[in-house]
Amino acid sequence: MSQRYKLGRSSRCSLVISEESISLEHCILIDSETMLRIEDVSQNGTWILRQGVRRRLQRHVLETLQPEDILFFGFYDHPYSVLSLFEQIRKLRLPVGSQNVRCPVHGVIYLESRKCPLCPN
Repeated sequence: MSQRYKLGRSSRCSLVISEESISLEHCILIDSETMLRIEDVSQNGTWILRQGVRRRLQRHVLETLQPEDILFFGFYDHPYSVLSLFEQIRKLRLPVGSQNVRCPVHGVIYLESRKCPLCPN
């Protein structure tokens, strides 16, 4: 079973990085025990350094990560090791859908596994 974790500036994220160029919800890290993946959902981008080549991830496209990959978020030039990020989130062991999200229409905060109580079916 896959576990999903949000990384961003928001206190609603599983991993919080307080840096202005990092979006409130910057990316989603997915741990499926046998595979590590990432989805960039930001405006300022997520970069991956793999085998000496740095490139920007495509937005809303799942990318499979290698343990030796290094990630960069927004314009913040601090490197994040994939191994250390996933060690941190594996310690959290939050169940899928346990993160809060905000309805873009009503502004109501609710659990990711549910739907906005004010939105019609």
